[in-house]
Amino acid sequence: MFFLTWSHVWSFSYFFTLTYSIITFSLVLYLLPTLSSSNSVRFKTTTNTLFYFISGSEITSFLLLPLLCLILLNFSWSSCSISAWFGHLVFTGFQYKVTYLISFFFVLILASVSSLTYFSASEIYDFFITKYNFFYWLIIIFSANSFFTVIFIVEVLSTLVFLLLVTSVFSSTFFYRNISFDSSFFLQSVLPYTFLNSIIFLFWVSLLSSLNLFVFLIYISLNLMTFDWFLLEYVFYYYVSTTTLNELFTTGLIWFFLMFSIFLKCGIAPVFFWKPSFFKGISMISILFYIVFFYFFLFIFLIYFLIVYLHELFYFYSIVILTFVLSGLVMLLFILCESFYLKTFFAMSSILNSLLVLLAMLPSHNLYTFIYL
Repeated sequence: MFFLTWSHVWSFSYFFTLTYSIITFSLVLYLLPTLSSSNSVRFKTTTNTLFYFISGSEITSFLLLPLLCLILLNFSWSSCSISAWFGHLVFTGFQYKVTYLISFFFVLILASVSSLTYFSASEIYDFFITKYNFFYWLIIIFSANSFFTVIFIVEVLSTLVFLLLVTSVFSSTFFYRNISFDSSFFLQSVLPYTFLNSIIFLFWVSLLSSLNLFVFLIYISLNLMTFDWFLLEYVFYYYVSTTTLNELFTTGLIWFFLMFSIFLKCGIAPVFFWKPSFFKGISMISILFYIVFFYFFLFIFLIYFLIVYLHELFYFYSIVILTFVLSGLVMLLFILCESFYLKTFFAMSSILNSLLVLLAMLPSHNLYTFIYL
């Protein structure tokens, strides 16, 4: 017999509606050139290729329409905290408020970028569709309720970063570049060599960190027998009470490799070697979206992930995080003085701010002990 629960109601009225809105909008966005507009320009070149010239400011209301629908959808939901999809997703008051915060930042970025953009090529439509997919998956990652779900969504976001880079290369925001409608002018002063270096750096870093994360998943599955955050704390309590010092050291070593994978994936010092080179080969519009929206909310989730979901593990092995942070600060302070390139400075600035936030999260007595030693 089928019993109607809050989980089913949330899945059909909220989750599927959110998914349907993003997919439908992505499909409709490609129909914009075929819609009649008094201010749009449609012409043929000598090769009989059709071009459509639509100003982003003219369709800002269309771009903001799905966001308005999603905000109204979030506002209309009212119930207790629920867990759906066999415990992989959870929706509480925190997720309810985070949805508004992500929507607010996304509206600001979308309005600023679209007001300076001219939709003159299919790559620009792909660029905006990729942005909406970032918006969707960043909302979902805050609802993740298990290790498996988080790692899966992180891999999806890593793939979207590749799409963002590829589509942004051909998405110029300058009119004098766009008016020629030639793809060779859409590189935004980024040489193909540096762009390929950024793609290669991102590929190998994503591959290495992903392999480490999946190995950690195997370890959790074989030893702790659960991926759920709620059960994981109780299992860790039992594990600390019944194991020996040698086994606790082994667990701390596993925690070290997990933090190494997370720091490598996010490009936080001391494993930030790829991020300055990565920033050099991407366009300024990609750096804006990467830092202000994607990395900002990914780092907020990392903090929430450490101090809420993995609270006991984080503070029990806080010396591991302290070692990463202090060594990263020492390395970064020496390198920051040599950052004359603007894009490299943006990379170093985001890394330094991340380290300062992580340092503020650590217990003060561990810092004093580390300095004394």
